[in-house]
Amino acid sequence: MKNINDLLTELAKGATHIISKPETIKELQKQGVKFDKPQRLTPEQAVESIFSQRKAVALANITKFSPPPDIAIPTIGFLYDEIRECILFGLYGAAISLSAVLVEFSLKHAIVRKKFGNTYKENEWDRIEGMELNPTINEAKQLGIIDKETEKRLISFKDSIRNPYLHYNIKKITKNVAARKVKRFDIKTREVKEVNLNAKDNPVVWGFAKRFVDREMVFQVFGFADNLIRYLFSKNIK
Repeated sequence: MKNINDLLTELAKGATHIISKPETIKELQKQGVKFDKPQRLTPEQAVESIFSQRKAVALANITKFSPPPDIAIPTIGFLYDEIRECILFGLYGAAISLSAVLVEFSLKHAIVRKKFGNTYKENEWDRIEGMELNPTINEAKQLGIIDKETEKRLISFKDSIRNPYLHYNIKKITKNVAARKVKRFDIKTREVKEVNLNAKDNPVVWGFAKRFVDREMVFQVFGFADNLIRYLFSKNIK
């Protein structure tokens, strides 16, 4: 029988992720498995490592940005900047959450502008800031700011993206993710099986699965917010 250290080393070759429960790690240590200790870095080295790893990704992502819409609403511009910075730094989950905020805030801003133009009305802002998204969508529809198709898309966005991300409903976010052909190692029998892991009901892989979803979805979600803003302020708000 192979030495367990040699066996695990062989299994780990080419792996993108290695996942284990804490109790399994303790049992492996009892069996003599040696784990590499993480290298201690100075704060400067840690920051340099993070930036060097993300620089290539940032350079690739920055080419995907389209020019921001030409609207004179500074607060929306600041949200755009925050989302872009999150994407450049690889913080895709934060970018998606802020894109959901951008959608809701822009819709509320459109309602106020439709009713009062550029005049600031404290009572109106206080009212609308306290509204949930559903009544906000309804009011925008009643005022003619959005059409029926846009209303449907906003409700779908609310249910599939906005609510799961802002409430961190991890099972909903990862429900369609599965890791295929995962090698599962039994520490007692030393048997290796190839299995498929569905993320939805497997807390061990939730974090990895969400990162995958975030990376795949971020430009689609940001694009939805961007298209909505162009629709709201270039056509409907006079």
